[in-house]
Amino acid sequence: MTTIKQGSLVELEIDLMDGEGEILETTAEGEALEVRVGDGELPPTVEEALTGLEVGGALDVTCPAGEAFGPHDPQAIVSVPREDFPEDLQLEKGIAVAVTVEDDQDGTAEIDALIIEVNPDAVILDANHPLAGQPARFRARVLTIDGMG
Repeated sequence: MTTIKQGSLVELEIDLMDGEGEILETTAEGEALEVRVGDGELPPTVEEALTGLEVGGALDVTCPAGEAFGPHDPQAIVSVPREDFPEDLQLEKGIAVAVTVEDDQDGTAEIDALIIEVNPDAVILDANHPLAGQPARFRARVLTIDGMG
């Protein structure tokens, strides 16, 4: 029986939960997440738990605070002038908005940022991942290994 090792291409059903066990993301019914173990797409704790599993195997692990989505970065909290947003856009605390930022390759990327404050002159945005600096729990089931399932 094939087992997962470094370099294995695997398809997983996966649930991502916060520290309280609330599901934040999940693969849709009949969908799978395809990753190569060792490429760094998954946190080290998850890759370690996958190693040695066979098709049908499952894991349920909690990554320590900051491992899965990095530390909370205070520099990712920015103030944007209110006039930079369309007038008809509903701006209120707790809503995620798409913003364009410069990326590492001298281009731009679109990311979601959470509105944490709105005042007449500016909107304060937090571009950190919602789980940055927090533990994250992963539940997964192995569907295929290297195309075999």
